[in-house]
Amino acid sequence: MKWWAGALLLLLLLAGCRPQPEQQTLEGPASPEDVIFADDFSPATVGKWQLEGDERGQSLLQDGQLIIEVNDANTVQYVALAEQSFANFALEVDATLLAGSTDSTYGVLFRMTGPDQFYRFDITGNGLFVVERYDEGGGWTRLTDDWQESALLHQGVNATNRLGVLVVGGTFNFYANGELLLQLADARYSGGAIALDAGTYGQPGLRVAFDNLVVSQP
Repeated sequence: MKWWAGALLLLLLLAGCRPQPEQQTLEGPASPEDVIFADDFSPATVGKWQLEGDERGQSLLQDGQLIIEVNDANTVQYVALAEQSFANFALEVDATLLAGSTDSTYGVLFRMTGPDQFYRFDITGNGLFVVERYDEGGGWTRLTDDWQESALLHQGVNATNRLGVLVVGGTFNFYANGELLLQLADARYSGGAIALDAGTYGQPGLRVAFDNLVVSQP
């Protein structure tokens, strides 16, 4: 199994450091000349996502969306875009919790250089978000003060959130539905793949849909 596709059994309880928020808003849709990669997950135009699965979980294309299903507790399934690496970029994607517990997590991995080296921006269906870094041999470093609550996040099953990540050098901005959640700085990884992920805690049966992904010049 390739490193960029498959299920990871991950412990999601970590310690970390403080974010550095500032007042910013995500600008409107990227102009066509600034778009690096875009995917609406239609069969004719879908990108080279590494879709795999087993009894614990799977990723698949269905009804013009990329679906991640997780069938075990305490499991994360992710699917990465193959053959493309991004350093500085702005990413937006729609994420919808279709089924499962609202404390399940889902979101974006970025600057992914291997299965043990990446950043993670995830939300929950009950209005929380987190940013973490995973290091080979060192495990998780939480870059937010634990899971943080935000009224910007739409909650519940079938609620869609437009997630955004703006990455320039070692400065990261994270958005929900066009509004800034936080800004922080970390310079461990300078570039890598992007991926979409979904994970469970105690309750299996998670199903998350991703759609309308756009990666553009920052």
